[in-house]
Amino acid sequence: MTLVLDHIGLTRANGRRVLDGVSARIGAGEFVGLIGPNGAGKTTLLRAALGLLAAEGESSLAVLPPRARAREVAFLPQAREIAWDLNVETLVALGRNPHLAPGQRIGAPDRAAVAQALGEMRLEGFASRRATRLSGGEQARALIARALAQDTPLLLADEPIAGLDPAAQIATMELFDRLAREGRGVVAALHDLSLAARYCTRLIVLHEGRKVADGTPMEVLSPELLAQVFHISGTFTPTESGPIFQPLGLV
Repeated sequence: MTLVLDHIGLTRANGRRVLDGVSARIGAGEFVGLIGPNGAGKTTLLRAALGLLAAEGESSLAVLPPRARAREVAFLPQAREIAWDLNVETLVALGRNPHLAPGQRIGAPDRAAVAQALGEMRLEGFASRRATRLSGGEQARALIARALAQDTPLLLADEPIAGLDPAAQIATMELFDRLAREGRGVVAALHDLSLAARYCTRLIVLHEGRKVADGTPMEVLSPELLAQVFHISGTFTPTESGPIFQPLGLV
């Protein structure tokens, strides 16, 4: 599944232009970090790409019927509140709905997908726990597991590591990296530039609703862009594990 966005634009009712002609093509095997300061348009772009917001331009996802779209892309929204008093296993199993006919119950392949997703997020011991009684970080991991159980060729995630402890953040980024290496496309809106630089194969930078950079982390995170968009300085340090980006200070 290749996500194609062609001149996506959106103007709020108050006249504020929040997206302005954003185009991108994201294919299988890419882990794309969508970065930019607060208010840059990252969440709006993800939702417009999914057809959840009416927008100008064209999205290869938005034109699909809802059920077909759900078999092509899993979406992890920024809001993490779980309203249903379900156990974790049942919550994760909701990710299998796009693959079931109306009224069809989950079968062995679905249960296997759920078990694998629980294992990926280290939630095997939480399967019978009520999802509403989990901590915020545990709920976030359960919702990521639900998206994984959906087993789609494309995953869109809006700030998936926000609120997670450092180990869970790294584990999630390593998981997304592996999904991309296995041939899926992953797009994640991120604020942690260090983790984005370490794990993403490509970064797209939004600033004031416009795409201002698109390339590898080392190409994108230049001193000029860091100063212009993020108002910080930073440095790359080569290591045996790859380049490490470190923000240094305000400019």
